[in-house]
Amino acid sequence: MRHALAALAFLFAIVPALAQQTPPDAAPAAAPATAPVVRTTLDPKEGAVIGQHVSLYVDVLFPGDMPRPPRVAIPDMPGAQVMRFETQGTTIRDTVDGAAYVGQRFEFAVFPRRSGPLEIPPATVTLLDRAGGVTGTIAGQSVQETIVAPEGIDANSLVVATEKLTLEQSWMPDPAGTFHPGDALVRTITRTATDIPALAMRDLAFPAPDGVRVYVDAPVSQDQSERGTITGRRVDKVTYVFEKAGSFALPAVAQPWWNLADKQAESATSAATTVTVQAGPAPAATPGAASKPVRPAVWVSLAAIAILAALALAMLWRKGRAHTARRRAEWAVSEPAAFKALTRACGSGDVAAIYAALATWRSRLPAAWPPPPDASVLEAALFADKSAKRPAWSRAMAHELLSKLRLYRRAALATPAERAAPPLPPLNPANTGLSQPANASIRI
Repeated sequence: MRHALAALAFLFAIVPALAQQTPPDAAPAAAPATAPVVRTTLDPKEGAVIGQHVSLYVDVLFPGDMPRPPRVAIPDMPGAQVMRFETQGTTIRDTVDGAAYVGQRFEFAVFPRRSGPLEIPPATVTLLDRAGGVTGTIAGQSVQETIVAPEGIDANSLVVATEKLTLEQSWMPDPAGTFHPGDALVRTITRTATDIPALAMRDLAFPAPDGVRVYVDAPVSQDQSERGTITGRRVDKVTYVFEKAGSFALPAVAQPWWNLADKQAESATSAATTVTVQAGPAPAATPGAASKPVRPAVWVSLAAIAILAALALAMLWRKGRAHTARRRAEWAVSEPAAFKALTRACGSGDVAAIYAALATWRSRLPAAWPPPPDASVLEAALFADKSAKRPAWSRAMAHELLSKLRLYRRAALATPAERAAPPLPPLNPANTGLSQPANASIRI
């Protein structure tokens, strides 16, 4: 009994002492660090119309010191197109509750595509340490704005809202010149808009009368960004091939747009033209006919035969040239020509050139072909934020993609049309412009 009481007394004496000691392998609890501040604002805050460039600013502020610029992304949203023209943020400083904060401002371009309330989801901010490792993720705030449909503009198609838009037209050769069946005329339309990318400009219609074939090239985007201001430039080229003689009216083309400065609907229009196509070549003059009106019958017969032979050869040459022009024009817009251009682009290894050639080739796939292989790796390499971690594009990846496309094409050509599945939609259904800004996404 005495031994049991002594053991209990020893335990009561040692337990308080052990409770006050810190285990040797236990680290002291760290004080919670102040979380960064995320602010989201819009410009303009209200009154924006469909197609207008709305600036979305996301400010990420760190207390005292910023270990490394974070990564910021805007989730997809219905009814708007989001782009980012500047790949780096702007360093900013501010005071929050008396404490000094430093961080970066990230600017995104939002282009509303329908009227009504537009809710922009919270930005996703990925925090990084000084070595570039991910330390956490925080979210910003959602913002809303009511979008208005501009009066006098068809809101069912792509709406362009800007302060300045120009449309220029050129012809090659001069449409007022002499044309014969088989000749071709090239028309080039160049549109330039302030604060609007070429991707936001709609496709133009090029109708033509009977007897004229129309071949439309893929549009070329030539956007320029300077200090956050985008200038969109889109070049559309169409070739007219005249199949017979006659007078052909080529109508004007128009680009409707909303003038943000004057608050009114306007239209940039090119001039129409009329082309006269003559039947056959110009008649050849007979040398010496005026000086010697009387000739022996044999020489008259030979001259007539020579003229008829020349006319026959000229007509054959014209027909051959018309056939060649049609074949060349048809080849230029064919699937084999597009795949040949895609093969050359993959050989160069240029990710932008490969994407542009892939978009053109996909748009020319026969309707009976099955869906083409996935190109998400290519799209990620081209459109992902440069500050984000992404696989670097290489020639080896280009060759691997080309090998997959060749196998797909060989199988599609060998598959009967009635057994083939319908294809996927085009790579860029709203616009086939090939040059696209980073972080571009649309969901209508």
